[in-house]
Amino acid sequence: MMFFQLMLLAASANAYFPITDGFRPFGPGYNRGAYPQDFNVVGPELQAVHDSQDPPTGLAVDDGHNIYLTYPRNSGQTPVNVVKCTGFNEEQPWPNAAIQNCTEGQDPSTCFVNVQNVVLDSIGQMWVVDSGFPYDAEEGSNALVGGAKIMSFNQTTGEHIRTHVIPEQYLSHQMNPNDVRFNNTLGTNGYAFITDASTNSSILSVNLDDGSVIRRLFNTSVVRADDHYVSSCDGFLVYCWNKTDIGYCTTAADGIALASANFYWGVLSSRRFYYISQEVMIDASLSDEEVLAAVQNPGQCATEQAGFTADSKGRVYILASEQNAIYYVDTQQSEVDMTINGVPPGGSGPVPAERYVVKTLVRNGMIQHADSAAILDGWLYFCTNQLQLSPDRQYNNVDNRKGPFRSFRVWIGEDRGPAV
Repeated sequence: MMFFQLMLLAASANAYFPITDGFRPFGPGYNRGAYPQDFNVVGPELQAVHDSQDPPTGLAVDDGHNIYLTYPRNSGQTPVNVVKCTGFNEEQPWPNAAIQNCTEGQDPSTCFVNVQNVVLDSIGQMWVVDSGFPYDAEEGSNALVGGAKIMSFNQTTGEHIRTHVIPEQYLSHQMNPNDVRFNNTLGTNGYAFITDASTNSSILSVNLDDGSVIRRLFNTSVVRADDHYVSSCDGFLVYCWNKTDIGYCTTAADGIALASANFYWGVLSSRRFYYISQEVMIDASLSDEEVLAAVQNPGQCATEQAGFTADSKGRVYILASEQNAIYYVDTQQSEVDMTINGVPPGGSGPVPAERYVVKTLVRNGMIQHADSAAILDGWLYFCTNQLQLSPDRQYNNVDNRKGPFRSFRVWIGEDRGPAV
């Protein structure tokens, strides 16, 4: 009996004495977390495609696999707002150098003020979404009239095609156009959908036939940030700081994807995402109450999310910035490979919200706040920008970002192209 008591005491002591030699062996079946490899890198290998000296927020890929990036002016001037990558470290202003900066007295609808994202549509047009906020805008001011807009260009020549300016009546409450997606088959000549990342937030539907705009879900819970939201980055909590005064981030509706005839969006300062029928979003006859009632809530996705994209098989990808990951959810039953709530895999039709299961595509320490993504020929391209390490999210506003800021691609399957 004494022998077993001594063994128990030894085991107990072993459990509480500090490790001084940096190593202590564990037997098979020991608790998860005993080994570094318990924290696995998940999914396919990342392929680096470009290094940026400044943090990008927007990314697009054209039919020739050329990469386009945006360098926003949210916290200061950048010499170039939109670039085309000409090598792993090389870039050139796109579509030209003259459009990158508005000159004094120039109509802000004709030049870049503060481009947030660049997006290729299904008919070969490259679009930019411009918040219209100059880098030196006063706190509490609204975007420049004419500056808040979407502009389209020929993806091959860079020739400007058209501009749709966001009407002045929608620019109150510091409306902040952040991301955009296009359905070129909806209505007569297609629609654009724009998220408003401001505190009040909303979603805009833009008729590409005549430029008319419908504003939806303004200042509702499904687009606003969580109260006193706190995120995390690499295991550390992230607040929004004003020097040493604690604050909370309020960035609202942000990333967008179009899939399965629905419009998907995430609320950045939250762990929530939603979807709604695109037809509902463009129906001007519906009241705000009817539109809100049509919003589908598939549940939380366990992460702050900056960007969304979707593929041709109805899979929606969620850029999971808190988890150094990219998640996905299959929205078509034919793609589901699990029995969920008694429904076996396979079949047809859309998956209802209550059967959405969010999964991990890839998790890797190199994914430091993936922001925007695009899909082409079985590859998912995305940029990273270390947003959570930027000055307004760090104590005493210290900039803890360390460039270069890398863009990657990851293989998702040869049968997966961009959503149309």
